[in-house]
Amino acid sequence: MTAFYRQETDLIPWFVTGGTAMICALVLIVMAALGPLGTGDIQYHTSQSGEWQIMGQDLADLFLIAPLLLIGGALQLMRRDSAKYFLILTPITLIYTGLSVGVGQEWTLYPGNAENYFWIYLALMVGGLLLLVGTLPRFTESETPVFSRRGLRLFVVFTALALLFFAKMWLGQITEVIGNGDLVDGSYSNASNAFWVIRYLDLGVCVPLGFLALFMLMSRPEKAYGMVLLLFGFLITMAVTVNTMAIVQVLNDDPAVATMGAGLAIFPVLLVLMFIGLFYLVRHKMCASSIWPVSQ
Repeated sequence: MTAFYRQETDLIPWFVTGGTAMICALVLIVMAALGPLGTGDIQYHTSQSGEWQIMGQDLADLFLIAPLLLIGGALQLMRRDSAKYFLILTPITLIYTGLSVGVGQEWTLYPGNAENYFWIYLALMVGGLLLLVGTLPRFTESETPVFSRRGLRLFVVFTALALLFFAKMWLGQITEVIGNGDLVDGSYSNASNAFWVIRYLDLGVCVPLGFLALFMLMSRPEKAYGMVLLLFGFLITMAVTVNTMAIVQVLNDDPAVATMGAGLAIFPVLLVLMFIGLFYLVRHKMCASSIWPVSQ
């Protein structure tokens, strides 16, 4: 007989977490269907290049993030412990998407009607928060894998380097804007609000969270395991999104692609490294085939 997972660590009812995941998946599908990838009912206050990037984001939502939420939500509603391994990958991405799309538009520079769909972005932010609170506490100390000291150090070093590269890239652009008033491709003038919203979110929340998680993984791995999975979920989903954005821009001959330079090659490499890192974190579950059974 299939056992239910233990609920001692739940901060909110299991059905709220499962229902939230399903609703967020539906919201992402609706956002993609109504956006430039679908009917075009949502008209974003952004440039043509920005619309192509949103199309890339919608593709990532449809083929990666929504499926993670649907699988995790279904497992959660069946009260399977394995649900948390899917749901933990999504909260930061949902909050990030809601904020960056809902706030980071050029409201006065371009026409549009995105404000009429504010409930979509708000739902993603609230849903991400609920999934964060409902999923993170379920990673208990007893479930933390035993990492080899050497392997853990290599993992932390490579992840820290990836975070530093990410931060350096954004800080370089900020320095360029401060010094020249614009980026070399003129994209800052076309989307200055989106520029600052994304840089503040990345440099003020995502990168510090990453280093905090790595520090805790080295000093208190039994406490940090869930947080590191949360971080890698964000890094992977964002890496997939950035790559799909670039693909859509290339297919549409976006002039902004010419200014990406090495980024076109670097982001796919970073994506592969992120997947390797995630495999390192969960390989003990996969090899033991224990990610699917429920806890006894």
